[in-house]
Amino acid sequence: MSASMAARAALVPAASRVASKSGKKQRAAARAARAARAHRGLVVRAGELDDELAAINAAIEALKAENDAMLASSLDSVATVVETPPPTAAPTPPPQAAAPPPAAPPAPEAAVPPPAAPPAPAEVPTPAAVPAEAAPASPEWMNPTPAAAPAAPIARVAPPAAAPASETIRFDEYAKVDFGGHDRVETHGGVHMLAVEHPDGSKTVTLTQNDLLPAGGSLEWHWACVMEGSDEWCLPPTGAVLPGGTNDSGDGKASRTPFGGDGKIVMQFPRGVGDDVARLVGIIVRNNSDWLHADVGDLTIPLMTPNSNGILKALSSGENKKNQEHGTNLYNRFCRINDKLSESQQAGPQGAAAIFATLRLSAVRQLPWYAGGNYQGKDMAHMQKVICERMARASATSEDGMSRQLFRAALGTLPRGGGNGDDIRLGILQLMRENNIKEGHRPGIEDPFIAQWHQKLHSNTTVDDIYICEAYLHFLHTGNWDDFWTHLWDNHGLTREDLAGMKAGWRTDGITGPGNHLPQLINPMKHFYWILRVTHGGGNMDSAMDFARGKMPEDVQNEIYDLLANRDEYWAPNKIVELRERLSGTWRYGDVTERDVVLLDIAMEKFYRQKIEGLDLTGWDYDARLGQLEMSIRNVLVGQDFDRLVTAYDFFRKANGGENGLTRWSPEWAKVMDAALESVSLAMEHHMDQLCELVQHPADVIGEQAECDPAYITNFGEEVVRGHSMFAVSRMLSESRPGVRQAAGRSPWDVAALGSPALASYAGVVTVTELADVQGQDYSAAPAVILSARLGGLEDIPPGVTAVLTSAPVDLLSHIAIRARQTGVLLAAMPDPAGWEALVADAGKGVKIEVVGEEIKVSESSAGAAAASTSSATSSATSSAPKLTLAPKVDTADWLVTPDKYAPGVVGGKSSSLAKLGVSPAIASFGAAVPASSALPFDAFDKALAADPATAAKVSAALSAVSTADAAGDATARRAALDSVRSTIAYDLKMPDDLVAPLAAAAASSAAASIAAARFAHVATPTPDSNAVVTTTLTPRDLAAAAHDAVASNPPNTEGFSTNAATPNVGSKYSASARSMAVPAAFAETAHSSTVSSSATGTPVVQ
Repeated sequence: MSASMAARAALVPAASRVASKSGKKQRAAARAARAARAHRGLVVRAGELDDELAAINAAIEALKAENDAMLASSLDSVATVVETPPPTAAPTPPPQAAAPPPAAPPAPEAAVPPPAAPPAPAEVPTPAAVPAEAAPASPEWMNPTPAAAPAAPIARVAPPAAAPASETIRFDEYAKVDFGGHDRVETHGGVHMLAVEHPDGSKTVTLTQNDLLPAGGSLEWHWACVMEGSDEWCLPPTGAVLPGGTNDSGDGKASRTPFGGDGKIVMQFPRGVGDDVARLVGIIVRNNSDWLHADVGDLTIPLMTPNSNGILKALSSGENKKNQEHGTNLYNRFCRINDKLSESQQAGPQGAAAIFATLRLSAVRQLPWYAGGNYQGKDMAHMQKVICERMARASATSEDGMSRQLFRAALGTLPRGGGNGDDIRLGILQLMRENNIKEGHRPGIEDPFIAQWHQKLHSNTTVDDIYICEAYLHFLHTGNWDDFWTHLWDNHGLTREDLAGMKAGWRTDGITGPGNHLPQLINPMKHFYWILRVTHGGGNMDSAMDFARGKMPEDVQNEIYDLLANRDEYWAPNKIVELRERLSGTWRYGDVTERDVVLLDIAMEKFYRQKIEGLDLTGWDYDARLGQLEMSIRNVLVGQDFDRLVTAYDFFRKANGGENGLTRWSPEWAKVMDAALESVSLAMEHHMDQLCELVQHPADVIGEQAECDPAYITNFGEEVVRGHSMFAVSRMLSESRPGVRQAAGRSPWDVAALGSPALASYAGVVTVTELADVQGQDYSAAPAVILSARLGGLEDIPPGVTAVLTSAPVDLLSHIAIRARQTGVLLAAMPDPAGWEALVADAGKGVKIEVVGEEIKVSESSAGAAAASTSSATSSATSSAPKLTLAPKVDTADWLVTPDKYAPGVVGGKSSSLAKLGVSPAIASFGAAVPASSALPFDAFDKALAADPATAAKVSAALSAVSTADAAGDATARRAALDSVRSTIAYDLKMPDDLVAPLAAAAASSAAASIAAARFAHVATPTPDSNAVVTTTLTPRDLAAAAHDAVASNPPNTEGFSTNAATPNVGSKYSASARSMAVPAAFAETAHSSTVSSSATGTPVVQ
């Protein structure tokens, strides 16, 4: 560890180096450390503050010393050309320790107060700010962040201490336990589970119980090991270090381990012991009689990262009708989801996708709700509440953004749960008795509908009961029983057959009615409707707000009510985005994630998407469309789940906000904006294609096991994408681009999906028709290029269609766009009327299609349809391949040229574009610097070869061998001769004496310029694998993709540029090892770009 790193580590005491399991970098600074100590009741003395301030100053001095030493080393090396700079160990961030265990379970819902704001540590003074000129900006992990609200104190037993910084937290979860009723001892406590993996390969598992023995007695963990690839319970492996008193429970599979006097169980698995144990599974047993089931189901502690295939297998097999004697129902499904939820979080996006696919197929009723056994309403209410709370927590705390999105989408399919489930059963009984409705053998008014519904409410209540109650109230107001069925179908898609299938056990025939018109039931039924909504509601903005009231800041709450009252006003959509951003801190941070607030946020997000889809943009100018696009992106990024889109949005925001100083709608501004829109497009496609792929596989597996209708499975992933809020971004993007591209002087073509390279030989016969009119046709025998003036977005691409060209805007997330990208079909739009007419003029011709940069060239092909066959396609492609035209070489006396002499024929296209970037006002307006560079001109190789006669003779001999092999048609000899040429040049060619001095001078000049940039940016220690930043010839689309790749591991800072961990305010193509700031690729104003820089050690990088 370097001196500076040691000083940094010393800033934060070990006890305060706490990082949450979600990977958020918080509480790393001194102020957070003091707040944590104050919360634990420790005294913070003034002397400690002085010590911390001194430590901070020492860290700053160490950083400066390290940076100065690095720069001095770079200056010393520029006089000599070094082939490979010696690697220097890059600093690593300080190790992270385990997060503290979650808080003890909160009080029942009715007693939960609104979350308090995090207490400010006002009583603890903070060190004085370090003047900017005195020290460089500190890395992100050193910056203090506001302390999170302290967790509620856990009674009786302290949680286990955080693991040392050198250890890995394998699992960390708190499971609530609620037990009671009848003559049982009322119990409300929990168990904290912690699994730690040590550097030596050993593992430690610690369980800590809280409040599970309110009346004393014994407490044991009834547990077993589950081996990798199995679901069977078994005894622990030989060599495991178990607490005293651990015994076989008697069945040869499970063990019993008592909790110690401190409320803990600690067991160890030394290295090599239990390496094939996937997880520990168990249940708490009290006094050998009370089985204390946790809200998470069985207590499951993974010892290795769970396999998503195992999760999918467990969920899908539960839906297999052959595995269920009487089928399965919604309650059983929720129980399985609850059992696998912790494992799915550990398994990453694939595990989350399995959870989501199951719940989504259930929500669209492709999985049965009412088969299998019955259950009580209170059990369903409790289970719904548990998985809803856990899903909300997972949507806020999972490690990666895609997992958070999938858990959030899964949460959107769930009812909120909670309330008192028995109120549903008792409520309908009370309503029947108070209004003299016949119940069983008790006499009263005959009403077949209420009798049938009453049985369902007792045995398997679901969210459908809200819809049934709504329809029944509608009938009570109209008096026409047919209105009951009409309301169900028009508002919720439920049919007579659906209700007939809602059987409460084998003795009933579901709900068929009819109901008697009893208007006196209107008010009692309205009260019962409220009872149902408490347990099953929360899916729309109004009901979600009812439940979330009091759980958010008061000013936000008041403004949301104002929004609900004015939801149809023109300003409502953008107000939703603003309120969602202000509300996000309530559920994204802290120890408690209120499910009702997350459900409200989901409802607001859905409402925003609906409003954007319904906008009529006919009279909107392009500035207004770009503004709405910005709001649509902000709506998607409230949870910060899409890393690439975060970077793309920051670029777009700068371009749209006028921060670049360019004249709006000037060609230069439009070029920058076009690149920004391309960045947004690429990021959006990446995230949504990933989402589609992730959810399609588990849907296929579950659909096969449950024998779902294939029509619901085939396009499952695409339908998920179409339902995502990103669809609003896609719409506004397609509506904004034509005007920007026109102002930039770009090609009018807009490519949504690149086709096969074989199209350059022969694409097919041009057919002018609406794509919707040829659904179901097959063009496999004669490939076709479809010209469709309109696209609805939902069309399928018939077999044999190689390209679809349209004059309408293409939604990048539409069904046809996703399918085109998946199947390799070219999909592009030509909105220019003249360009479209030229395409239509080729109707009936066999054409080839070439994608050249951003242009699409459609021309008649002489190859004919036979080119579609495998054999003839190869030869045709060879004969008709476009000829490569090289610029004539220009001889120059210089061995090495600088950017002012980069010219066609002297250097290549990348170097020429680099010279243009250096004088670009767009680049300068963003404060980005073009890295220093030099290039060998084309004739340098000829001069070097002429200066080395011995090597020239070897090359000449090898070239003669190539010619001889060509004449004889001997491919093997030709390859051998070419290999000889390559190796001769690579290993034998000597450095020309005349090149040494110019090369050393260029290296010194480049290093000096780079060191100046490094001094400004405070760059990190060089890595051994990179001397330069080099990009190749790219289109604007490729430039944006390269920018994404370059910043994939570096989130944007507050100034909007991607940063290296220790390099604030540096452009998005920054290379720390190059000691220079490179150009953000998406800023390029030309179709070709290159970025070449030199190493700080003086090694030039030559194209």
